[in-house]
Amino acid sequence: MPTVKFNESQIEEFCTIFKPFEEDVKNEYMSHFFRFKNASVTIYKSGKVVFQGSNLEMFYDYLEKDNKQLSLDFDEDTPYDYLNTIGADEVGTGDTFGPIVCAAVFVKAYDTEKLKNIGVKDSKKLNDAKIKTIGKYIKENYKYRVNIVRNEVFNDKYNILNMNEMKAKLHNQNIESLSKEVKYEAICLDEFVNRFKYFKYLNNEGFKDISFEMKGESKSIAVAAASILARYFFLLEFDRLEKEYGYKLPKGSGKNAQNMIDKIRNDGKENLFYHIAKTSFKNFNIK
Repeated sequence: MPTVKFNESQIEEFCTIFKPFEEDVKNEYMSHFFRFKNASVTIYKSGKVVFQGSNLEMFYDYLEKDNKQLSLDFDEDTPYDYLNTIGADEVGTGDTFGPIVCAAVFVKAYDTEKLKNIGVKDSKKLNDAKIKTIGKYIKENYKYRVNIVRNEVFNDKYNILNMNEMKAKLHNQNIESLSKEVKYEAICLDEFVNRFKYFKYLNNEGFKDISFEMKGESKSIAVAAASILARYFFLLEFDRLEKEYGYKLPKGSGKNAQNMIDKIRNDGKENLFYHIAKTSFKNFNIK
C-alpha cells in the first residue's frame, strides 16, 4: 500500500485541490478520505497519507510538483488495523494430504482489539484446537468467503493451472464477491506472488483494489483472521478424509508424509491418492 507523509500545509493544499472527491470519515484515526474512480486516498491525523487502488498515476505529477520530493513508497507500518479491511490468505499449499483453502474475511477497525484479545494471529502459530475454536468464532461472527479445492479437483486441474494461478483465481473470486457485500476501506492479500504476476494469471481482468503484503498476517488482523478461517476449513476437510478413508494422515510434506505414501502403496490402495492427496507433489515420484 503506497504511503507518503504530509505536513499541515500539504494536507490543506491536497484537500483544497481534491475537495469534490472528499467523503465523510467515520474512523477516529482519519482526518480526510477521498474516493476516485479506481482509487482512494486516506489522510490520517498523524499526517500519513495512504493511496489505494489501480489508478494511482493521476497523483504522480501532484506529488512531484513544487519540489516536494515525495514519492510513493511502501511503508512497513501501514495502518490496516485502523481501516475496515478485507484480508485474504490461503493454507494447504504445502501439505501433501488435504485440500487447498483460500479465505477472505472482513474486519471492521473497531473489532481489531477484540480479535487480538481472543488470540487471532498467524495461524501457523496456533495449534489445531485453537484454530478450531477461533475459526468457528470468526465463521459465526464475521462476513467471509471461502474456496475449498478438494484433492480430486486439484488433481484434475493441476495440469491446466499451476498452483499460483489457481490461488490467484480463488482469491479473486473471494475478494470480488465479499467486496460487493461490505463497505471496505482496504483490501490486503498475503503476498504469494508479486502484483504483476498475480494479475497476469487473471489476464489483467481481476479485482484491482488490492494491496499485497509479505507476511500479511503480521500487518493486518483481517489477514490473520483469514489465515485462521482457511486453516479451520482445512482441518474440517482433513478430519473428513481421515474418517472416510481410514488413515491417520500427516500434515506437511516431510518424512511423515512420505512414510504414509509408502504405507498406502504397501496396502495396495494407491487409488486413494486421487481423493486424499496432491499427486503432483514430488514425493509421489519417490518409490
